[in-house]
Amino acid sequence: TKAFVFAIFKVINKLINYYSKHQHIDKIETLHAIYKQVIDLAEVSFEGEPLNGLQFMGVLESRVLDFDTVIVTSMNEGKFPAGKSQNSFIPYDVKRELGLPTFKEKDAIYTYHFYHLLQRAKNIYLLYNTESEGLDAGEKSRFITQLEVEKQRNHNLSHEIYNAVLPETAYTPMVIEKSPAVMERLKKIAEEGFSPSALTSYIRNPIQFYFQKILRIREVEEVEENIALNTLGTIIHETLKALYEPFIGKFISESDIDNCFKLIDAEVLKQFKIVYKEGEIKKGRNLLAFEVAKRNVFNFLKVELECVKAGDAIKIIALEETFKRELNHPDLPFPVLIKGNVDRIEERNGIIRIIDYKTGKVEKASVGLKTWNGLTQELKNDKIIQVLAYAFMYELETNGKSIEAGIISFKNLKSGFLPFQFKEDKDVQQIINPEIMANYLGQIVILLKEILDQEKSFVEKV
Repeated sequence: TKAFVFAIFKVINKLINYYSKHQHIDKIETLHAIYKQVIDLAEVSFEGEPLNGLQFMGVLESRVLDFDTVIVTSMNEGKFPAGKSQNSFIPYDVKRELGLPTFKEKDAIYTYHFYHLLQRAKNIYLLYNTESEGLDAGEKSRFITQLEVEKQRNHNLSHEIYNAVLPETAYTPMVIEKSPAVMERLKKIAEEGFSPSALTSYIRNPIQFYFQKILRIREVEEVEENIALNTLGTIIHETLKALYEPFIGKFISESDIDNCFKLIDAEVLKQFKIVYKEGEIKKGRNLLAFEVAKRNVFNFLKVELECVKAGDAIKIIALEETFKRELNHPDLPFPVLIKGNVDRIEERNGIIRIIDYKTGKVEKASVGLKTWNGLTQELKNDKIIQVLAYAFMYELETNGKSIEAGIISFKNLKSGFLPFQFKEDKDVQQIINPEIMANYLGQIVILLKEILDQEKSFVEKV
């Protein structure tokens, strides 16, 4: 313990020296980032009383030392002795011709130290892996074979094989019963609003839902040295919002989009500074991420411009706006508010279109459905659950206009808008009509009923 504390003490002293020399370390986040880099390189040596207890040492450290009990680990061929190694640019034949030491000399040195170590020992344990395949596998060392073949009179050899005891069940899933306090918290969530992501979180793993929504345990926010994917997504979302905000309530023209092209660089840079604070974005991975964000926005505007040129009448209704709607059903113990943030709502050629941006790759099949049964049982349907939840929230504000909902994937822009489609035989339904909405809500009610049922515990998915 003292060795570990002393190593930490040295790291802290190093940080104090850095801070005294570099006054621009003015934030806890910066200091934490430097601390992580320094602590990763810190080393703690095994130290012990030379005349007492267990001594950890390498083969070369055991020179001219004698022990009553010796334990040698990793006695497998290729490890001890190491045998041929390819850590030299000089070929073996050249080494031999010029009289340079080869792996044979190294093996000879280790052989000498090994037998010297055994010379005065009374109890010797040679440990090796008997498995011929897998991690750390291989045949036993030639040293063991030599001891067996050239067995001396005083040597008493015995072989023991140890196997790890494997439990019958590798892991027991966590089960958490719904106490009155949990039920009270669920009722509060229902009043404040279940988001589509909360519903998909429950489908993914009920325990994850329990930790995040019931206990409100958030993931630790780490200092980002490089821009993470979710940060990049936020930057692209916010950039598009800023570019399109002046057009809310208006039809977009070609000249509007042409003006947006001119603003891409400045707006992406602005969003990077807001999201990434004082992070370095002029070199390395972050520069690549910056260029990727610009390219994604540029490609999106390019597709939009082509649509306008083709004659599409596009009117922006809402951007990054939060909508909510209460769901009442006789099977639910109390009303549940469905609430979520919609990336974009537009009216295109007389049809209301609800769009969710995805910075990752999404295929058309991810938003297609053939049967309503089991919609909320499989995580692969998460995008369908999400876009139809947005359609449910906005349904009352459409003034009788048709609705379609779907995804725009920045890594699959060539496919354009990927709408939710219900396929029954050869019939494909893209417009979200009352029948589709009723079927969807029926499945969501089944899911919510399970979440709000006090008799059904939260069971971990493994």
